[in-house]
Amino acid sequence: MKLHDPIMQRFREDPRDFFKFLQVFDKDQGKIVPFVMNDEQEILLDALLEHNRIVVCKARQIGCSTLIRAYFLWKQYVSIEPDTSVILSYTRDSADHLHSIDKGFYLALPKPLQRKLSKQSSRTLKFKDSGAQLRSFTAGGKAGSTRSFTFSSAHISEFAFFDDQDDLLANVVASVGNGQIVIETTPNGPGDKYHELILGSPQNEWHVCFFPWFKHKRYQTKSQFHHPNIPDMDRNEEKMMMQLGLSKGQMYWRRTQITTMGLEKFKREYPSSIDEAFMSSQTLFYPTDVVDRIKLIQMKGKIWECNDAIIGDRYYMGVDVALGTGKDYSTIVIISGTTLQPVYIYRDNDILPEHLAEKVWDLYHEYEEPYTIVEADGPGHTVLYRLKEWRVRKLYKSDKGKDWHTRAENKLKIFDHVRSLLQNEYFEELPKPLWSEMRNCGMNDKGTPGHQKGGHDDTLMAFCLAQWFAYLQPTPTFSQTRKTMIEKFKSKARARRIKAMGPIPYKRKEW
Repeated sequence: MKLHDPIMQRFREDPRDFFKFLQVFDKDQGKIVPFVMNDEQEILLDALLEHNRIVVCKARQIGCSTLIRAYFLWKQYVSIEPDTSVILSYTRDSADHLHSIDKGFYLALPKPLQRKLSKQSSRTLKFKDSGAQLRSFTAGGKAGSTRSFTFSSAHISEFAFFDDQDDLLANVVASVGNGQIVIETTPNGPGDKYHELILGSPQNEWHVCFFPWFKHKRYQTKSQFHHPNIPDMDRNEEKMMMQLGLSKGQMYWRRTQITTMGLEKFKREYPSSIDEAFMSSQTLFYPTDVVDRIKLIQMKGKIWECNDAIIGDRYYMGVDVALGTGKDYSTIVIISGTTLQPVYIYRDNDILPEHLAEKVWDLYHEYEEPYTIVEADGPGHTVLYRLKEWRVRKLYKSDKGKDWHTRAENKLKIFDHVRSLLQNEYFEELPKPLWSEMRNCGMNDKGTPGHQKGGHDDTLMAFCLAQWFAYLQPTPTFSQTRKTMIEKFKSKARARRIKAMGPIPYKRKEW
């Protein structure tokens, strides 16, 4: 098969003509069968042909990954340029599985259609004449795994499980340019970058393809509700069946799945709505109705800074220290003593503790010697040692003269203090990393707050520390100013809620 054969031109015009020659392994039949698209795959293909930025939210096992791989194989198969299309996945098993679909499609093509390859390996499939290729990468949660590569399109799998989703996406966008990016993943909780992309569509120029479980024809079975040993549908099930127009067969399939995996997991992996897909299985510490009303401020890179300084203000600085090994973040949060709003955030998971101490030292003088509280556990001891060596004043000391060491009881105390501020509407807007950690902050069985699996609470911890120091060491000079500023923030919040209610109906005046 040559690049300029008439059949190649036909393939370029419509991928469906190319798909007719593909074969796929059918799990139910246990054999290789012709690739015939289902309804969801047809919709997804139309979206792929029309949009350059696509994020997929779906029920499990409906064939989206298979369709995406068929589509990218088609793009490289008909390309006349040496383009590179990549798979970027969180785990090696996932990356290898997706690339095996590419190879399976290619090897199952009729021999006359199998264009010659210059390279075929466990990670690469490269066509000899055009140089177009398909490659797979394992990121292992790291954003920088493709930083030195340039490619024309990308399929990001398991995106919700990456630790640094913002950096990962920024690197991929920089590499792809105007090329196509498709994000496909199982949700991993609310408040992350994946959730943000979906909520921001289409204004953010990302197109969302959502496929609920009940649209998939295979997800139904013969109803057993009429059997004597099987409970009938309860009121919630009957209401759901009526609202979504489902059959008893679909509702019985749903019942069997919930019996196996539990309701919370079912809603996450087989959502009927986008809201269900991002429901947290863990009790959340902060009230979501309040947190979700907060306006988000975007933070690009490692630093965010507010330029609305108040003359003569007093600042408070909270510092949470990590090892600098690319996992947890070292964070610095500075808040205004007048308004209690954050004015500066720094977060970096590669900075060493001794270098973080220098950063704190610089900020200490830039913000006119703020009251500073550093978590002393682990690597925090290094930062504190350097700050004391440099004779930094206004460092936190307990009543007994000790540094701050986080324990279950005092962590609950400082997080609960911020919860109280939230409920009293002190915060109208927050930088996104702080908001995201707050929105996703869970609570264990003992009532202690913290990040959920795969998440972070480093920025939130530094913020809570700063707020706690402001509570312990308030600045009397600014008490009236603070009260005025707080009332201003509350007034804005009330006005926003009233506006959201819509126009107030006209009431005729009684004479």
